[in-house]
Formats: sequence, structure tokens, C-alpha cells
Amino acid sequence: MRVDYYKINKDFLRIKKNFFKKISNLGKNGDFILGSSVLKLENNLKKLLNVKYVVGVANGTDALELALLATGIKPGDEVITVSNSFVSTANAILNVGAKPIFADIDNTFNINPDKIENLITKKTFAIMPVHLNGLPCCMNKINKIKKKYKLKVIEDAAQSILSVYDNKYTGTIGDVGCFSMHPTKNLGVIGDGGFVTTNNKIFYNKIISIRNHGLEKNQNVNLIGRNSRLDNIHAEYAALRIKDLKKDIVIRNKIAEKYNSELSKYVKVPFLGCCKKVYHTYHRYVIMTKKRNKLFNYLREKKIDVKIHYVKNIHELSAFKKISKNVNLPITNQVSKEMISLPCNHFMKKKEVDYVIKVIKNFFLKKKSLSSF
Repeated sequence: MRVDYYKINKDFLRIKKNFFKKISNLGKNGDFILGSSVLKLENNLKKLLNVKYVVGVANGTDALELALLATGIKPGDEVITVSNSFVSTANAILNVGAKPIFADIDNTFNINPDKIENLITKKTFAIMPVHLNGLPCCMNKINKIKKKYKLKVIEDAAQSILSVYDNKYTGTIGDVGCFSMHPTKNLGVIGDGGFVTTNNKIFYNKIISIRNHGLEKNQNVNLIGRNSRLDNIHAEYAALRIKDLKKDIVIRNKIAEKYNSELSKYVKVPFLGCCKKVYHTYHRYVIMTKKRNKLFNYLREKKIDVKIHYVKNIHELSAFKKISKNVNLPITNQVSKEMISLPCNHFMKKKEVDYVIKVIKNFFLKKKSLSSF
């Protein structure tokens, strides 16, 4: 049996008919960029996430960059974040002239709040927690540090739409939240897309301006901007997908519960941490084992499409070695050698989930390695 990691095509197929109608209407009206469709999506997302302001942008990386610019970052400033993320997290910081400072993680795979304060200097501008895999970071501790040192908190919520921390959705807990709508995300579109969330009207107005070359309503330019406009095709696609989003995440949680129940004797299953009222949305379901490479190859041989997120941490990439010479990230380094992402998508059939579990059990039972993860 083959088990696919993604089934993005099925996301398209179930809304295909309605989506083609939307495209036809867009074509007839000639309404392609930053039009009524984008405004409608922004309003839908405001209601969905219970946040005051939403701005559609071209992609998740732009969301991070615009958030940093709108909150006032300057060249030479420092942003504390993590290294076990997609490279866009650090690229966004560098692209606005700032420097990423990497903090170590804990066993949730998220930033360890207890490692942040020792990294704060006079140059520190912000903390950028990454809600990795769909699990919220410990935001109460992070916000306490923010207030103590008068910093900004920019949430990288690219992987965590509808994840909940202490009755609040990720992306609405810091100063600004940044989301990706890359096709692989739980709310993905058919190309690139993203959006920014905030409850701060000043930041909102700046982001609105920056995404469209800094233009104001009177066509004056007070801020240096860029082209980060979300097009209406992606907005219409996202609006249709929102209707199934909560249901999809419930399905992902049920698959995760099944994995947790069946695999915890064999591998380390996701740890939700000590924070109360956390809701994981399982953009990815990640296990850990010291036999990672052997298990990875075994699963691939059995036609199970597993992934490694990420093969290298950001500080290990060639372009980042100069700026991260003296980083001390023992947990980050250890975890990256043991992680495997299992298929956990909302189109998986019960027999596929059962097959993944069976193959993993067979691997460990044959190896007689139950005593060691």
C-alpha cells in the first residue's frame, strides 16, 4: 500500500466546481488584485481568528517582513527566534537588515522561554516564536519577557492556523501574527499567499501601506513599500477552503490520537508541554527515535511517504554559519537527528493510518528494540 504525505490535489478537487465559478466571475469583472475577494477573505479571517485586523499579502515570508517593518525594526537590530524552522523565518529577519539570534528549544520543539533572557542585548528588538508543526509556543512566558524588556513579539504562525493557546488563537497573542497559505499548509491556496493579523491599528495601517508600495489613499507615499499584494484568485480559493478547515483539523487530531495511542511504546510521540488549554492543529505529526535513519528508509521502502523537517537547522546552513558561530543549541541539534514527520492529512483513510502504525511496529519488533527509542 502507498501512503502519501500530502493529498493537496484532493483539497482542489472538492472545491473545484465552486472555484471555477469564482474564477469565471473574476474574469468577467476584471477584478484580479486587492479587490473585493481579498477584502472578503480578510473579513472572514477576522471572524475566524477573533482578531481586529487582517491583511492579505503575497506569501508567508512577506508577512514576517512586513510585520517587522511595521513594528519599527531598524538595521542592526536583533530578533530572537529558533533555528529549527524553515529558512524563511531567518531570511525575513535578514531581509529587513536585522540579525537573527537563535535560542534553543525544549521538548515541544518550540522555543524554550527560559533560554530567551540570556540572549537579550541593547540591540534586541523582538522575539519571533515559531509555532512549529501547529503546536503553540508558551506565549504567557514570552509576553512577560516582552513587557519586562519592552520588546515586540512577532508570531510566526505559518504552520498553526486555528491552534489555540489559553483560549486565544496563535497569531493573535503577540503584537503581530504572520501566516502562510502555501499549498502544503492546513489553509493552503494554489500558489503562494499569506496574511498578517494584529489588534494594533497603527501596525495595521502601516502593513496595508507597505504591501502596496507605500501608497496611501491620497496616492502619497509616507513609507517605503513593496509589492506584496494578494491576488483575488488565491483569496477566493482560501475562502472556499475555510469552510472545511475546522473539520479538517478535527480529522488530523483524530489521526494524531490514534498514532499517540499505538506508537508511544515504540517512539517518542509529540509532547504538548506544560501549558494549559493548548490545541495542536497538526500541520505535521512528528515522532522521534534514535533509529531515525533506519526507520525512515524502512518506511520509504514500504511506500510510506515520510519527511524530515528539517534535514539541517538554519544555523547549520552555509549562508548562516558566519552569523551563528557561537550558538549553543544542544536540544535543537539533538532533535534534528531524531525527527520523522509521518503522514497526517485530512484525507487519510483508516486503512492507511493502520498501515503506517503496523509498519512502524513491525520495524521495532523485528529489531527487538522496545527498550530504546
